[in-house]
Amino acid sequence: MRLRTLIIAFLALCLATAAVSGAAEAKTSYVSVYSGWISEGSTTPQNSLGVYVTPSFPNNSIAFNVTSLHIKSSYYSGNNALLSEGDSYDYYDVARITVLDTRVYDGVPQAYIDISAITSVNRTEGTTMYSDTPGLVASAGDTVSFPIVIQNKDAVDHTYSLAASSPADWDTAFKYQNREIYQIYVPAAQSKIITLEVDTPYTASLGEQRFTVYANSYAINLKVDVRSVNESVEVLMPAGSSVIASLGNKAYYDITLENLQNEQNGYKLSVAGLPENWYYMYLDSRSSTSEMAEAIVAGGASKSLVLAIVPSNSAEVGEYNFTAVITTPDGVEVTRDLTLKLKGGASLSTSYDKLSYSSKPGQPFTINVYATNNGQGSALTNVYPSIEVPSGWTVSTSPESVSSIRAGETQVFKVTVQPPANIVASDYNVKVTVKSDQATADTLDYRINITADSYIPYIAGGIVVLVLAGIMVVIRKYGRR
Repeated sequence: MRLRTLIIAFLALCLATAAVSGAAEAKTSYVSVYSGWISEGSTTPQNSLGVYVTPSFPNNSIAFNVTSLHIKSSYYSGNNALLSEGDSYDYYDVARITVLDTRVYDGVPQAYIDISAITSVNRTEGTTMYSDTPGLVASAGDTVSFPIVIQNKDAVDHTYSLAASSPADWDTAFKYQNREIYQIYVPAAQSKIITLEVDTPYTASLGEQRFTVYANSYAINLKVDVRSVNESVEVLMPAGSSVIASLGNKAYYDITLENLQNEQNGYKLSVAGLPENWYYMYLDSRSSTSEMAEAIVAGGASKSLVLAIVPSNSAEVGEYNFTAVITTPDGVEVTRDLTLKLKGGASLSTSYDKLSYSSKPGQPFTINVYATNNGQGSALTNVYPSIEVPSGWTVSTSPESVSSIRAGETQVFKVTVQPPANIVASDYNVKVTVKSDQATADTLDYRINITADSYIPYIAGGIVVLVLAGIMVVIRKYGRR
């Protein structure tokens, strides 16, 4: 037994010597990280490489000094190898697995296994891949970027296929010159730098997460240490965070709450920084009248809301800033800055002296129309009266139009209307509507009574005079007798 142990030690020494010799030629060295007997079905203990080997002897292969190995790692996919005594197997250019001896001990088959690290020294050929920042710190929900150098040391060009293994729900993408790629071409004796972007999910657990990046058969290990949890809700503003409204009107903001967690959450709704005497309402829709203090959103779902801002009656034209506040169940406040630009409201009204006029055929008459800007802040522009009259009538206005009427001011338009000379006496209508670029006033409907001159009274009077004159003549003539 002592002789057997000495022989195994000698073989291990020869292996190390061969490794050093090989390193001188191939520029590769091997450093043992574990050696020992392992029973069938058992696994080698923890080592610095994180590579573990489990031997087995199917079909009594130990009788032929043949061992079946299952090799696995935290960073690489598992592989199987079938080795005879003294044979070696290189696992992903990271570890060399060697079966130095086999035996049956207390009825249990065993293999003497050596695990050695493969170390390249000043290699002048092959591929080198590395990242200057193999470990990054992030919060759940962050996107982190790893710069990765791929160095082609061969005398021929290579196209490398890229892949990455990552935890569930973690998204990865390779980028080169701001474009997403899945292969990269590297000329002989040159290097290229690619970027691996990793999207950490909002549901990621705190702690270190490891994944592996592959370029063909070459691989490196990267790590992300999730040290904090980001927002559990995403607050989206589909129509933007800036709104323009007129004085006297409400302002509306469309908001979407996206629950980034798997469980249902209730989010408290508020607004901070409103001017005095302003108030707000969270609604299901713009037509809703029921206010909300809290929004319940199912896990992984989203909910659309409307935030209505009601300025005070004394609000003035200008720009106002305030903040929508969404509070998560754990007390985290997610905020969105909002802007409201208030402009003067457009309002145009008209008034009159009277709504009924009398005239004669062919006789002009004048109507005074009073146009008032009842808005706040802004002027009405291009203001003019639009007039509807019966066919054949003529109309003129003074002035025909004005360029503007400032808020609170009134403009008088004198509308002169002339009916035709041959018009029939009757009642007619004249309609006046004052218009502007911003607003139109209600239409004024005037009743016009046209009366014609009558000669009957004069004729009747003449007849009476003639009759009286005739009577006087008769009386004088026959009265003397």
